Amino acid sequence: APSSARDDWRRQRALMEATGRRHTRGGVFPNFNLQIFIASLSEPFLKALGLQSRALSNTLALELTEVDVPVRGLPAEFDNYKILQLSDLHVDQVPGLLELAAGRVKGLSVDLTIITGDVQSYGFPAAARAAENVASLTAGIDSRDGFLGILGNHDCHHLVEHLESRGIRMLVNEHVLIERGEARLHLTGVDDVHMFYTKAAGHALRARPKDIFSIALVHSSDFADVAADAGYALYLSGHTHGGQICLPGGRPLMTGLEYHRALARGLWRYGDMTGYTSRGIGITIRARFNCPPEIALLRLRRLP
Repeated sequence: APSSARDDWRRQRALMEATGRRHTRGGVFPNFNLQIFIASLSEPFLKALGLQSRALSNTLALELTEVDVPVRGLPAEFDNYKILQLSDLHVDQVPGLLELAAGRVKGLSVDLTIITGDVQSYGFPAAARAAENVASLTAGIDSRDGFLGILGNHDCHHLVEHLESRGIRMLVNEHVLIERGEARLHLTGVDDVHMFYTKAAGHALRARPKDIFSIALVHSSDFADVAADAGYALYLSGHTHGGQICLPGGRPLMTGLEYHRALARGLWRYGDMTGYTSRGIGITIRARFNCPPEIALLRLRRLP
């Protein structure tokens, strides 16, 4: 993107961060989320029940989830295209988790690696340290078409330059094209729309070329309707952590979503668009039940 567009975004994002208020499609509100507040009460509750140790050990039960993602309109040249999705790292929250994740991905050979937001937690640790942690994770991955990332609601704007200095191309209401011969994939990545919504996110999605298979990278599934209306075939998100604390069978008690709460985890459909919401690697509260953390290896499969 032209540097002026990045500069405008950086100034606006910095101001939004400084106000400590939520900017959503519905307006601007105090930064208070009832679902997160209720979730924060779970830790003392679990401690009282003697379940705190188990809840914490569950946060280290990291899975490498392999998923076939059938989509219509995928060019034949991209059939079996492998996308490694890393989401919601929340570095430094769980000792040993990032090292465990690095071991899971070491030696993997994929076509593309994407980071779908929330590297930090409430803007911490500092962007330079957070990016260093991410680099230790991605160092062992062979990613043919490189590394892409977007920001989440926990990430500060400074993170962009630090991740890009580590070889991760950040998409801030921007797009990239990936080519295989005459065939192309179009990927649009937008800034977080859960906490830092601006109209620029919608404009970026709607600017996609109409004749190219397109993938939307959005931190949360809150924007699924916008992407579907714009003609995206695939939508990749995180944010929810799959609920973290779920009923048996995986039904989340809370999602952290404003819209489309049914799209809180796993593979889903919204109209003609396919989506995947990662359960994420990290946590914001130190507990998981019926919802192990995941690294998602997505294989795009062409439907006739």
